[in-house]
Amino acid sequence: MFRFREVQLVRRAWVANRQFCALVRQEPALLRTQTQRATKYRHFSFESWGMALSRSAPVAYAQEFLETVHMNSGLSWCTTIVATSLALRIVVTLPLAVYQSHIIARLANLDKEIAQIAHELRGETARAVRMYNLDEKQAKYLYRRSLKKQINNLIVRDNCHPFKSSLVIWFQLPLWIGLSVALRNMAYMMPYQDMAAQALFLELSVGGALWFPNLTLPDPSFRDACAPRNHQPPEHCSFTRCNITKQLTKVRKVLTYTLRGMSVLMIPIASIMPTDVTLYWLCSSGFALGQNLLMINPKFRRACRIPRTANESQTPFRDLLDRLKKRFEFNKTGT
Repeated sequence: MFRFREVQLVRRAWVANRQFCALVRQEPALLRTQTQRATKYRHFSFESWGMALSRSAPVAYAQEFLETVHMNSGLSWCTTIVATSLALRIVVTLPLAVYQSHIIARLANLDKEIAQIAHELRGETARAVRMYNLDEKQAKYLYRRSLKKQINNLIVRDNCHPFKSSLVIWFQLPLWIGLSVALRNMAYMMPYQDMAAQALFLELSVGGALWFPNLTLPDPSFRDACAPRNHQPPEHCSFTRCNITKQLTKVRKVLTYTLRGMSVLMIPIASIMPTDVTLYWLCSSGFALGQNLLMINPKFRRACRIPRTANESQTPFRDLLDRLKKRFEFNKTGT
């Protein structure tokens, strides 16, 4: 009870001192001490890079967004993190995923037309070899150049550039980094240990739930640290193996194995991060898994008017379950 009253008093003082703290953050050079002015960071060092990231404007906007949601909703910090992660998935990531699926479906539907054009170009190239006495190297160059030009024309016609098939990750990654650093700043009272930061720290210290009552400390049970690793591979599996295309390109293969490697690397990193950060990672991974499973649902794809493709499965969840069973049986027999 005493701790709750203490938090309420500090919270009132924080609201009264909000304008002053805003001035401190807007003009840090005028209010730094002499020791802080003399401090110099090495170029390209992890310390200076991390401090610059924690002081960056996007991280400040992300922290302000989290504080606004918490104050206006009246929810605990644990519920605020979960609700914010879900809301961002629905408002930002889900529409991009639908648009990305449109692009991938259009690209897949170009396969038949590209195969027909390639067959015609091979015949024209053979005739050009006989007419102009071209060697094999010149014939291959002429064929590849003509085919690339025709494919580019088809891509422009259907507005389905391959780069658009990776929109989700390019929007999700900065958002994920910004919110993660913002939550870390709140748990460690960074980059400025003013009254507002102390109030946030006290609120987070009593804003947890279940086995993590304190959001400013690492999870002692390591449940949140290991959970993102357990959610990540099925997410990648549903995105790649159940994709509408049969064969993965080199770029997609590299991206898939890179993300899998990062998911393994996240385990030791998550074990030393505060619980509010690992809770956000857990929610983000879980919602991403649900989003990817939703995107392979034929009914949802037809509701979003995603074009039907030749390789689209009508029973994607059964196929995914069969693949997981085969992989589990293979690993079991291999061991």
